Amino acid sequence: MSNLRIFRCLIPRFEPRLVYNCVRHSSSAQGSSDAPYSDNDKIAPRVMNRNPMNLEMMSIGRKPEGFQFEQEERAYWNKLTLEISNQHTTAEVIHWTGRPVASASTKEWAFRKQLYNLTDNAAVQAVGKIISRRCLETGIREVSLHLTSEEMKKEKMKKFISVIEESGIILSEPDMYRADNPHKDDTYDIPERKVKPWTVLE
Repeated sequence: MSNLRIFRCLIPRFEPRLVYNCVRHSSSAQGSSDAPYSDNDKIAPRVMNRNPMNLEMMSIGRKPEGFQFEQEERAYWNKLTLEISNQHTTAEVIHWTGRPVASASTKEWAFRKQLYNLTDNAAVQAVGKIISRRCLETGIREVSLHLTSEEMKKEKMKKFISVIEESGIILSEPDMYRADNPHKDDTYDIPERKVKPWTVLE
């Protein structure tokens, strides 16, 4: 005896058409976790990284090392430079691709109307505060600063570095993360315990 006949015996006014419609709607209906409410909830087949510096912030991105006989070192992601000419003071953060990330200069009218001299210690401190604030707003907290021993002895450079460090910018970048090589023969070497950059330390 089929199920429809049993329902007809139990329920006098039983209609199979209504049961079929209920079963069809219940099978086609999906919960909130199964079906998206709109097209906005659907997962895109292609994902675009809107932050191109994401891998560099995680120390995974490629850091070019340049060539051995180059005069200037190129092992950096973002490089901080300070240029003091006869008329202006300019600080700039440059990406390794050559693209400027942030800059601050006494050529801007906001500096010129507040400073008496555009190349003195006060101008260097003002430029240092503004460039560090713009770096933090951009999302950069670590920059590379390449200086010689003679440049480190200059008073203006010392004040510039102190202002940058007080603003929360770290003047050194971490090393690029390199995965362990399983084919390397390190039988007699004690392996260093590496903490992956994406690990959250509590």
